[in-house]
Amino acid sequence: MRFLGINGSYRKDGLDNKMLEILKEEFKALGHSFEILHLVDYDIKYCRACVSQDMSLCNPEKCYEEGDDFKKIAEKMIESDGIVFATPSYWYAPSAIMWTLIERLTSLENTPIKFLDGKPAGVISAAGEDGAQSAITAMIVPLIHMGMLILPYGMTYFSGKEDDPETRKYLERLAKNMVFAAKNLPPYCWWEQREEKCLSSTTHQKK
Repeated sequence: MRFLGINGSYRKDGLDNKMLEILKEEFKALGHSFEILHLVDYDIKYCRACVSQDMSLCNPEKCYEEGDDFKKIAEKMIESDGIVFATPSYWYAPSAIMWTLIERLTSLENTPIKFLDGKPAGVISAAGEDGAQSAITAMIVPLIHMGMLILPYGMTYFSGKEDDPETRKYLERLAKNMVFAAKNLPPYCWWEQREEKCLSSTTHQKK
């Protein structure tokens, strides 16, 4: 299976990436791939709030027409079996570039086909405890509303003052739980039950 880590730090060699690299080791040990995507390498324009003008204008096709790299990121997310979002905490909130991505992801859920519906997710942050908890909570709320499954023990943080065995344990647990969820959760339309095949089932097949 293929999993994705999204680094919302402007520092590609920072603490968020350090946690993602640990996750990459864990996924590899479990026999699965884990790609790390650095948002700083991509051009993501701000959300234009099309939904406030006309609900029908907020959709993937319209958002893909912005001429930036959002489509590349969105396609990687849709094709993945699970996603880990990593962000530093800037004044108790996620980074601006991470929040810009979250805002643009509205186009993937404001449609009859919820593109992230049922996809396992975790959120990690490089910060002190209070700042990390605030940043993580701010991200979890919209991700849940987009239909993503925030896993048990699906969050942790790292202050970077020293190697923290407890943080590593949480990251190991996150990788194992994400693999378990992707393998064992049956295809299901969480937004509404319907007979036709869910889009999310394409990323929840046993591999």
